[in-house]
Amino acid sequence: MDAIRIVVLGGGYAGVHAAKKLHKKFKKHQDRVEITLIDKHSHHVLMTELHELAGGRVGEESVKISFDRIFSGKMVKVVQDEIVDVDFKKRELKSASSSYPYDYLMLATGAESADFGIPGIKEHSFPLWGLQDALDIRDHVEHTVRNANLEKDPEKRKQLLTFVVAGGGFTGIEMLGELIEWLPVLCEEHRVDPDEVNLMLVEGLGHILHMIAEKPRAKAMKYLVKKGVDVRLNSFIVKAEKGQLTLKDGSVVKSDTLIWTCGIKGKEFVEKLPLENGKMGRKRVNEFMQSPDDDRVWVAGDGVWFLEDERPLPQIVEAAEQTAVVAAQGITYRVCTDLSLPAQQPKPFTSNFKGYMVSIGGRYAVSHTMGVFMSGVFAMGLKHLINMYYQHTVCGFNGWSRDLKHEIFDIK
Repeated sequence: MDAIRIVVLGGGYAGVHAAKKLHKKFKKHQDRVEITLIDKHSHHVLMTELHELAGGRVGEESVKISFDRIFSGKMVKVVQDEIVDVDFKKRELKSASSSYPYDYLMLATGAESADFGIPGIKEHSFPLWGLQDALDIRDHVEHTVRNANLEKDPEKRKQLLTFVVAGGGFTGIEMLGELIEWLPVLCEEHRVDPDEVNLMLVEGLGHILHMIAEKPRAKAMKYLVKKGVDVRLNSFIVKAEKGQLTLKDGSVVKSDTLIWTCGIKGKEFVEKLPLENGKMGRKRVNEFMQSPDDDRVWVAGDGVWFLEDERPLPQIVEAAEQTAVVAAQGITYRVCTDLSLPAQQPKPFTSNFKGYMVSIGGRYAVSHTMGVFMSGVFAMGLKHLINMYYQHTVCGFNGWSRDLKHEIFDIK
C-alpha cells in the first residue's frame, strides 16, 4: 500500500501547529504516512510582532523562524513553492512548475488586507499584514522624517510629519505604540522638532479595541491621549489620494503616510477555489473545520468562516491554533481508519480563548487574560512570557532564548 499523503498548505500559526500535531501522531508510522507542508516562503512569520519591525524596534530576524528549525528531526517535509490552483477531483495542488498529489488536504493559507472597496486605499496606503508590509512601513517612515528635515515649505513639511493609522483594533493600536516611541528618536537623528509631528488615529467605531473589556480599553485610550495622539472616533475614510485622505464628514487630512489596519479577508487565491465561501473571502466549514463540499479538505486559521453563537470566529492566533487542532484531529481520524489503527472520533470545535493582550510600544501594554486585568509593565511582562512560551513550543529552547535576546537584550 502506498503511503497516505497529507498536505498542509500554509506555514502560518495554523499550518505549523497542525503539522506538528500530525507529526506527533504519525511519527511511528513514517513508512505509511507522508506529511508535507507547502509555503511560498522558507520561514514562519510571527504576525503578532510585525508592528515591532514596522516601528524600527527590532530587526527582521526577530519576526521570522525558518521551517528548517521548526521541523528539524520531524517527519514533516517542507516544500517552498507557491500554489496557484487545486484540482479537487484529481486531488492535486499545482504551482507554476510542479504538482503535489494529496489524499487529505488542510488549507491554512491565512489572510490578506481588505480595502473594502474604498477608492485609493490599495494605491495610497500601507497595509500591515505581512513581513514585506512591515519592512515597507519602516523604510517609508524613516525616509519621510529624513525628507522633512530638508523640506522648507511649512505646509509640505506638515504633510510629511502627519502620520495616520487607520483602524483602532489590535494591529492599529500596536502600530501607534511603536510610532509614539520611534518618531522622537527619528526626529532627533534627522534634526526635526518632535513637536511638529502629528500622530493620528482614525477609527470608524465609537471606541478602540472593541474585542476587549471596557477597563483595559479605557486605559489604552488614556495612554494614547497622554502621548499626544489625535484620536478621531466615528470617522470613516471614504477616499485616499496621494498626499491626503477624505473622511465621511468631508474633512480632508493632508498626509503622506496612511497605515491601513482596518481589517483582513481570506486570501484571494483560496477565495476563488470551488469550495463554498462564507463572507470576506473565508471558506465555510462545519464544526469539524471540514469543507461541506469535499470530505478530504479541512480549513484552519484566518481563512475559516464558522459561526459560533452566531458570530464568526475572530482572526486571532488562539483561533488559528484551535481550529488547526480540530482539523488535525479530523485528518488523523480518517488516516487511522484507512490504516486500521486505533482512532478517536474528532470533537466538534468549541473555542477556548484565554484573553487578549495589546502592547502600546515597548514599555506599556494592557491585557485582559483569564478574567484578570493588567496594564503597564505587568501586562508587558505577561506578553513577553506568552511570546517566549509560543516560541518554545515551536522550536524548543532555541526559540524562547532567541525571543528573550531579541525582545530584551537587542531591543533598539
